[in-house]
Amino acid sequence: NKNEGKETGGPALAEEVAGTYSGTFTMSVMGSPAGSENLDCTVSAATDNTVDIVLDQFTAMGSTQFSLSAEGVSVADADGGYSLTGSIDTMSGETHITGSVSGTVGKDGSAEITFEFTPGAMPMSITGVFTSPARNNE
Repeated sequence: NKNEGKETGGPALAEEVAGTYSGTFTMSVMGSPAGSENLDCTVSAATDNTVDIVLDQFTAMGSTQFSLSAEGVSVADADGGYSLTGSIDTMSGETHITGSVSGTVGKDGSAEITFEFTPGAMPMSITGVFTSPARNNE
């Protein structure tokens, strides 16, 4: 049986993508550019197949500082790497932020993660795409 031991034979999927990624976070609102920042994104294993994702603080909507995180994000095998899917339900200061997160981490350590998030009662969401060429060496 070629699948024998597959569940336990290799490292957990979450461990495969865990680490700190340095890259660019590019935001847009309804397709219009809304700024870009260089920052770090930290992915930590929560269970064998879920991770918690935390972005460094960034500025959006003019001068508002945001911190953005997603917990319990699912990790699955995908072509050339791993896919990430989950939801955002977090607080940034006193602002409740909701949304979704999806993306990929390549076997080479590159990452592209999209955060679709709505701060508070804002009528439209902000799309932020984090891209990193490689995971930092721990």
